[in-house]
Amino acid sequence: MEIKISRREVLNNLIRFKDNLLDMREDGALGKGKARSYRVLLNRHTGDMRFEKKITSLEHHLSSKGRSSGSAHDWIEVRLLVEKERAKGVCFELCDAEGESILPQALDPIAWKVASETLHVLNIKGKGVKEKGEMLAEEIVLHDLSSIHISTQSENIEDFPGWAGSIDRLDAERRLFGRPEGTYILRNGDQLTLSMTFHFSEENHITVRPFILTVVEREKKISDILLLETEKGWVLYEDDPDLKDPYYHYHESLRALFKLLCERAKYPL
Repeated sequence: MEIKISRREVLNNLIRFKDNLLDMREDGALGKGKARSYRVLLNRHTGDMRFEKKITSLEHHLSSKGRSSGSAHDWIEVRLLVEKERAKGVCFELCDAEGESILPQALDPIAWKVASETLHVLNIKGKGVKEKGEMLAEEIVLHDLSSIHISTQSENIEDFPGWAGSIDRLDAERRLFGRPEGTYILRNGDQLTLSMTFHFSEENHITVRPFILTVVEREKKISDILLLETEKGWVLYEDDPDLKDPYYHYHESLRALFKLLCERAKYPL
């Protein structure tokens, strides 16, 4: 199955993970278990991931090159969790060093996009995968990356008019206060919508990413509209968690979805 990605950094992360597993295999450091955890340094600005075997050399590189190559403060330590699920195959998740979920606000918008898409690809390839012999499920997932291609027509939401990144509802209201009807902001999903879409993903067996359209409507009312990006395409959430319901009509791009909203969302801020 061909998998389209929007950025080269996503493929780079997958290659680094694969190389890390190969190094660990050679060192005899891989072990089986229902759940496994890999130490990762995640760049909060770019979404680049460096795995445990490379972390020491990265830290040395940063200290020797000084500010020109970035700062150690650009990187946060996270964990990439791998968990086997009997019916679904293998699932991947990122959490912080304390085991808590990583919030969009912790990263720059582009870094959140790259990290989320890296997980998205891993989870697509992990569906139905079972360990064979001595090979771990994640080794099988990453064995062949030839089906992953960078889309030449990719649509990055951060390049879309009105994109504001990881701001909360109060900040969105403050920015939109006093603006004309139809003015809007596009932003990352907040903690509530991330929790909601996690359950949507579990119940519908698809990967779902939430984004929020905050718009000024009649009588200066400021409303939130939940937009979902899924494997099927883009869709407006209509208070029904069954995303397979025929009521939902999926669109191939965010731009196509916005045509439905042209009367409500006219002026990007």
